[in-house]
Amino acid sequence: MSAPERLKWTPELVERFWNGVAGTRLNDLSFSRLGGKAFVTAIEHLLPRHGTILDFGAGDGDLVGYLLEKGFRVAAFEPAGARRAALERRYEGQPGFLGVVGETERRRFDVVLLVEVIEHILDEQLQAALERVTGLVRAGGLLIVSTPNNEDLELSMAYCPASNVLFHRWQHVRSMTPDSLAAMLLPFGVKERVTHLMEYQNHLFLPYDPLWGGANPPVELPEFLASLRNNVPTRFGNESHILFVGERL
Repeated sequence: MSAPERLKWTPELVERFWNGVAGTRLNDLSFSRLGGKAFVTAIEHLLPRHGTILDFGAGDGDLVGYLLEKGFRVAAFEPAGARRAALERRYEGQPGFLGVVGETERRRFDVVLLVEVIEHILDEQLQAALERVTGLVRAGGLLIVSTPNNEDLELSMAYCPASNVLFHRWQHVRSMTPDSLAAMLLPFGVKERVTHLMEYQNHLFLPYDPLWGGANPPVELPEFLASLRNNVPTRFGNESHILFVGERL
């Protein structure tokens, strides 16, 4: 048998992949479902209580839901049609939900979240996508990016025996480091404020959250969480993810 070919992702295949995933239990393995509450706890000190937040690449909307639980005002952008429609149905009419924005959205948001998205964007779409994302952040606002840290893409390949094709099981097309991420965003007018290397495990974060951790969270924060909230570059856990906070110039 010949060596397997590498799948060449196209915009059509990407949409088909994520629309297909949306109808399966693979959703239970999504980042936001597994680590979304930890992520919100890690960044909550950066979010404006009365401002506006956009989750860019919102998927099924779990992260949007967590932010709404916290009382924030949140909009969502999602390119995959099936997921976009599900988002609208899920949160329509809920207090604080600012709607699902489209490609022609002209509002500027105080904070834009790009959470586990940048590793999925195809090379031929990257320039336009970053122009779009950064253009939705108001001057002086924040772009908060989370992405795997220096991921070995080869270790997450899946093999399809029906077509003799290899593909990344979560459709990742690039691996980022803190330096490469900051360098990628600077030409789009986003300057690094702080970068952390961390893991998003609920058991590390939620005991210190008054909403999700119980009625009497510990008064004293662990060192890693105190550093995060003081915007001091922090490394902890298995350092599997980059958390980048940048300011729109």
